[in-house]
Amino acid sequence: MTAAVAPIPPPFFSPYLDDQCNKINSKPVPWEGYQRAKLLSAEELSLLKSLNKLPPAQRPTIFATQGPQYAKLYIDLLRKLQRVDTVQAVLVSINDMLASDPTTTIPLFHALAISENSEDPYGPIIKCLSMEEEFAVLGSLRILALLIATDRKPFPQTLVPTLLASLQGLLNGSRVPLWEVAAQVLGAVLGSKQFRKAVWEEENCISGLIKSLKTDPNPQAQYWAITCLWQLSFEQVAAEGLDKKYDVVAVLTNVAKAAVKEKVTRVVIATFRNLIAIAPSQNLPSMFMAKLLPFVISLQSRKWSDEEIVEDLNYLKEELKTRLDGLSTFDEYASEIESGHLVWSPAHETEDFWKENGIKIGQELNGKIIKRLIELLKTSKDPLVLAVATHDIGQFVKWGGDKAKQTVTDLDGKTRVMELMSHENADVRYQALMTVQRLMSQHWTK
Repeated sequence: MTAAVAPIPPPFFSPYLDDQCNKINSKPVPWEGYQRAKLLSAEELSLLKSLNKLPPAQRPTIFATQGPQYAKLYIDLLRKLQRVDTVQAVLVSINDMLASDPTTTIPLFHALAISENSEDPYGPIIKCLSMEEEFAVLGSLRILALLIATDRKPFPQTLVPTLLASLQGLLNGSRVPLWEVAAQVLGAVLGSKQFRKAVWEEENCISGLIKSLKTDPNPQAQYWAITCLWQLSFEQVAAEGLDKKYDVVAVLTNVAKAAVKEKVTRVVIATFRNLIAIAPSQNLPSMFMAKLLPFVISLQSRKWSDEEIVEDLNYLKEELKTRLDGLSTFDEYASEIESGHLVWSPAHETEDFWKENGIKIGQELNGKIIKRLIELLKTSKDPLVLAVATHDIGQFVKWGGDKAKQTVTDLDGKTRVMELMSHENADVRYQALMTVQRLMSQHWTK
């Protein structure tokens, strides 16, 4: 009796990969020559020839009785054969076998893990990812996605880096058909907590998703990418860091505003719900800056076929409204700084705001706001953010009390502001000059 498999992921959509499979299937493989070279046993050759005699529609009958032998045969062949055309043929055969009756054939490959080769069935398939041949990589990835997504046992940890290295290369590449395969593979394996943690730590896969969301308006590509982010957002560490590292709130808000497919909006809203529910303090500031509440209210006026969108929109509206009500100007300013999305909002340029809050800004939460401003000076590439942050450092020096200068200096803010005096952007240079003057002055009369 075969073990039950986890839910089977949706079928792959890749006309490009399907076309490659059809071409490979049409080429005969000289298995007899491999047997003469003692790379195949007589029994293995017999299994291959028996299957090749049958039309594809009849092959499931053989798998029903000899499935375990074929699963082992294919993995053994990948383990010992090196020729590209042969590896291609074996990968297509595995794919065809898995597609013929997934609920029956998938467990046959999972069962190989109890053999003397503890990394089976994955090790020999992972080996194909190092081949310098496109189909060997793509075909292997598709098989791995299906097997990993349905396997209730952990994936061999030693093989994770190789798999993620292959995926991140494709996700950050320029060829769309390859990106599409990698995105679907990533979406399939992220059902596993093991892979959610690994992908978060690896980072480059996520960068490839974000890059696509910023540049590719194709709804299906958007859906695949956001589904990956949604799955990641179930992990506490990812929910806390996705916006800070990748600006996902702004990115996803922009995607949702232009979305033409309901499923894209649905997965964006579901992701936002996770981010608020799991890590509110890390994500609410950016949601306020992105003006998410008015957008959510506008979405509520539409008719949706999926009740989950309605529920998630109601949740977002109530959470955002509750947390936004009663926010002071200082709270709004602090949220903006925390979000990292700085603009010339009134608080920055209003002298009365700094008179009232300058000292508080230096003291609140052990100087968290000033530390964040200086962090933005060191990490942001956006001239607007740099200009506003530099201006605010100057205002803090002016209104933050006797220790303000020393605080900025101790946090290496002074050094960074001086560096920005030679920035290519004129406004950044001007704000840096004004702030340096305040930092360098011996006495400042308010």
